[in-house]
Amino acid sequence: MSTINSSDFAKLLAVAGFALMQTSCGSGGSEALVPPVNPPINPGNPPGVPQFVQVVAGDGDSSEVQNTISWTLDPDATDYTVYWDNVPGVTDASSVVVPAASGTRYVIHSDVDVLAGNTYYYRVRANSAAGSSSLSNEVAGTPQRSITDKSLNDVAWNGMNRLVAIGDSGVILSSPNGTDDVWTDVSVAGVPEPLVGVTWESVNSQFLIVGASSTVLTGDGINWVQEDLSNIAGARNLQDVAWLGDRYIAVGNNATILTSNADGSAWTLQDAGAAAANMSLDGVASNNNRIVVVGTNGTILDSVDGITWTLQAQATNNDLNGITWDGAQFVIVGSNDTVLTSADGLTWTSHLPGTSDIRFTAVTQWDSGLPQNPILATVGSSGTFVVDPDADPGAIVRTGTTEQQGGLTWVDDGVAQPYFVIVGNDGTLMSVQYE
Repeated sequence: MSTINSSDFAKLLAVAGFALMQTSCGSGGSEALVPPVNPPINPGNPPGVPQFVQVVAGDGDSSEVQNTISWTLDPDATDYTVYWDNVPGVTDASSVVVPAASGTRYVIHSDVDVLAGNTYYYRVRANSAAGSSSLSNEVAGTPQRSITDKSLNDVAWNGMNRLVAIGDSGVILSSPNGTDDVWTDVSVAGVPEPLVGVTWESVNSQFLIVGASSTVLTGDGINWVQEDLSNIAGARNLQDVAWLGDRYIAVGNNATILTSNADGSAWTLQDAGAAAANMSLDGVASNNNRIVVVGTNGTILDSVDGITWTLQAQATNNDLNGITWDGAQFVIVGSNDTVLTSADGLTWTSHLPGTSDIRFTAVTQWDSGLPQNPILATVGSSGTFVVDPDADPGAIVRTGTTEQQGGLTWVDDGVAQPYFVIVGNDGTLMSVQYE
């Protein structure tokens, strides 16, 4: 029989990861196994305070209201904790969001914890093996329930006390603010046509809505008058409308360009030119010096008077779906992640918004006048919402929905914190207090 002496036994134990320790007491001796002491593993850097924390509040599917809280990913963070309360002053002793859905950089707060018309406050903490961050800045969301399952195509604000959202089947919704106060249906009986564009102007103190079959409505946001366009041959599907300072301009399918008298009660068809005859014109904006109209297949038309139009050389072949003037530049958005900017409406620069295969449908409207620091944003397919889309890339904010968005406007009464209102398919109505 072979034997293993202490030296050989120690070698075997060393291979197994243990050490042999010999002790003595008197003339006898004993041996004990000692677990190894591994060197500490460097846990890395503790994560920083979560940045770009946003809340998108509202009803994304006509079934339940929700708040979607999102943030920028920190490479040192392994997970995040979102705390909430229904009063300001969230701490790490506040309730923790149990998400209805979540991802690496967002959670959706809904179900019994979130009721329409109530404001909820949130702070976010990043965690890792090296420790946890301090809490983020506090953000808030006030969701409202949608009252329609119709697709909503545009929204406008009157600068004081009224939001108007419009959509398919002639639906018109109205709310004093879209957050604290509910939306009500103020649709016009006998107008079943899809309504696509809405704007507000303060000269006549009225909203003006355009839609299919040469539909034009004027009103205060609750009561409406259907204007007579029987002098315009054919049923024109109007897509967008803008105020030019002394009259309106509306654009639509088959190169339709209409201009109005001062109050929008009488309209004249303008000639867009033979080269644009088959194009659908989907967006219009003005900087008081030049009017720019955009449409399918990269169509861009410009005019200084609204009567004589020039078809520009194509900057892209993609469909162009929306346009705005932000005080310094025209901004066009369109299919296949298209974002174009121009200071003069003639020479265009293409941007990379950071999205992939998104059909942008609309870009910020400031119907009641530009704020001191206008914030540019665009919305589109797959629930996409991008702030500063011309920043290469822009800042993508999670909305908690995959519905296509149709329009957005900026609300700033000079008292409460400003916010976006976004509308979209399936009655989507959301608000975003952009931080």
